[in-house]
Amino acid sequence: MNTVLMIMSLSVIFGAMLSGFATFRMTGMRFMPHFVSLILAFILTLASLFINNILLFYLAIAFQIITPITICGTICNILKTQFQNTGIYSSHLALMGMLFILAIGNLLYI
Repeated sequence: MNTVLMIMSLSVIFGAMLSGFATFRMTGMRFMPHFVSLILAFILTLASLFINNILLFYLAIAFQIITPITICGTICNILKTQFQNTGIYSSHLALMGMLFILAIGNLLYI
């Protein structure tokens, strides 16, 4: 396990939680599955830094990969109807893209 990559993933997840909270409040409950998976990814990634368990490590990476996927269906529908608000979502989407790449990097570094 590469600790530096996991800490980078943790910081991206934390930033995504902050930027995602504003969009979550604006759109209501449509982002609930994404927000729950984001919180689980944060908890599992933080736990995998302190507990040396390979199953916990793989579970953290799995949620790091699942979390960006959970936003796809909802965000596409929102952007079709509210394209004037894309600036609000752009920071969160950028962090989700980085999280996906960092999760793949964590898998390849093992």
